[in-house]
Amino acid sequence: MKYNFKKILPKKILARLLIIFFVPLIFIQIFAVFLFYDRHWEKITTRFANIASNQINLIVNEYSKKNFDNANEIAKNLNLNVTVIDQNEVFNTQKKYNLVEKNILNTFESRIYWNFEIKFAQNFIEFYVYLPNEKLKIILPKKYLVSETPLILFMWIISSSVFLSLLAFLFLRIQVRAITRLAKFSEKFSFDNDIKGFKPSGAVEIRMAGNAFIRMKKRIKNQIKTRTDFLAGISHDLGTLITRIKLQLELASNLRDIKSVKQDVNSMQLLLKEYLEYSKNINTSDKLKTIYLSLFLKNLVNSSKPIFKKKKVTISCDHSINIKIRENDLFRVCSNILNNACKFGEKINIFVVKVGNKIFINIEDDGPGIPEKNRKEIFKPFFKLDSSRNLNCIGSGLGLSIAKEIMTKINGKITVTTSNMGGALFKVQLPLD
Repeated sequence: MKYNFKKILPKKILARLLIIFFVPLIFIQIFAVFLFYDRHWEKITTRFANIASNQINLIVNEYSKKNFDNANEIAKNLNLNVTVIDQNEVFNTQKKYNLVEKNILNTFESRIYWNFEIKFAQNFIEFYVYLPNEKLKIILPKKYLVSETPLILFMWIISSSVFLSLLAFLFLRIQVRAITRLAKFSEKFSFDNDIKGFKPSGAVEIRMAGNAFIRMKKRIKNQIKTRTDFLAGISHDLGTLITRIKLQLELASNLRDIKSVKQDVNSMQLLLKEYLEYSKNINTSDKLKTIYLSLFLKNLVNSSKPIFKKKKVTISCDHSINIKIRENDLFRVCSNILNNACKFGEKINIFVVKVGNKIFINIEDDGPGIPEKNRKEIFKPFFKLDSSRNLNCIGSGLGLSIAKEIMTKINGKITVTTSNMGGALFKVQLPLD
């Protein structure tokens, strides 16, 4: 039967991050302490105990031979305090020993030949040896047998680990708080009101997610606004045409009036065609294709000539310039700009230049041009420059808006300035990457 560990794991990210951080840390600490104690501390303590047991054996052996002066001299040189006490003197026997004391006691029992008792005090060790007629009391400094360096090392390891763990907890909490704030503001996502008080914070990746969320909201709001304006434009334009058709049908008395109605119907069909083109999703499943711009632009001009027979269009493009792009996207951008140029100008120049990793397609005409104050508005849906353009030209005002959306999708740019011919100059910037 498989045990599901997910049930016992915490659900929140902070708790999981703490487990990821603390479990390896605690395991490494335990392993390091155990390895150090087993390989270093225990061996050092055993060696100290061996040396001390040899010194005790030497002193006791001299006392057993009645060489008291020699024994006292040895004890003095070894900085040991040796006294003879009454055999009947009783002292409190130590019953519990820690790991280090047990190790020392086991070493003494294996190396000292005499019966003895031992008592560990705070700074010294009392050692009692039983001789046939007397009892020796030997006092050893505790530092002779127990090294304090490992204790200091253990305390340093533990205290530093606790301090660093506290810092790690505080930093992890800050990062998790940034994620939590992003999640809460995402739940409050609304198209009606802007999110106030939200500022991306935390690590770079969390800030990127927050900024991406803000940009996503702006794009969605712009998309909804564009579609709303689109529906309003359809309602207005088609409503006007239908009203004119109804009025002309009511007043129609000859073939000329009927012909005028047919022209309005054709205009309606043209507008519907542009609306349908605009309403299509800009994202397409067409594959990228290597396009040689000189041949592409020639085909584009030839396809436009039946509509604009009297227009003079010249192309200046190196035959080797090519770009990998969806052909349908490039066709829609260039055809919309070219059609506008042919509507309002008599001479149109198309010239292509390559600068670094970018290609610029410039289309200029000798028409009335576009005022500087309107150069941003012309890319909005349904915007028309009726004051400077021919009012008889049929159009929905969606062509440049479609071109703008396509260029945004492929990380390109489209701008408009004044051409050397006095008309409008559209610059289409295409990235090669």
